[in-house]
Amino acid sequence: MNKNNKSVVSGIGLIALGIVFLVTQYIDFDGRFFLSLLGLGFIMWSVIGRSSGLLIPGGILSGIGLGVILTESSLAASIAGDGEGSLFMLGFAAGWFSIPVLAKLFFNDYHLWPVIPGSIMALIGVGILTDGVLLDAIGSVGQFWPVILIVIGFSAIWKQFKEDDDSYEKQPEGWQAG
Repeated sequence: MNKNNKSVVSGIGLIALGIVFLVTQYIDFDGRFFLSLLGLGFIMWSVIGRSSGLLIPGGILSGIGLGVILTESSLAASIAGDGEGSLFMLGFAAGWFSIPVLAKLFFNDYHLWPVIPGSIMALIGVGILTDGVLLDAIGSVGQFWPVILIVIGFSAIWKQFKEDDDSYEKQPEGWQAG
């Protein structure tokens, strides 16, 4: 995309934002949809401008917006405990998960890194939804993460000894180590 096209796309994006901000001053706009619409605006700007980087704020803002919408829905009231918090985190996670999907769909790119924060937020959301039982289980398992380091250490040592044994067996006849 050349410089002129980028200027046009940027101009269209700024005009759209200006119109939204202007209209919301005079029309009773339900604020819970603002972040979702702003996120969708970034996503549209990304697709029109052929810039996959704009999917990142688009996905994040859309996810936060979805979380806000879910917390104010009747679904949140029907969930026991802290249903609002869990639904917010799950909506936010959905925004992160949308980034690699949209990048693949519109740009044939692989942006898998957003799956990491999305997964963490989804785990927290499900953990809150289960009244903390899942979070307690994850915390308990988390105490044993040093065991992973120990296993990796033993594996590295085992691999080195195995390679040394293999190289010793491949020596020419009459060769003696020592």
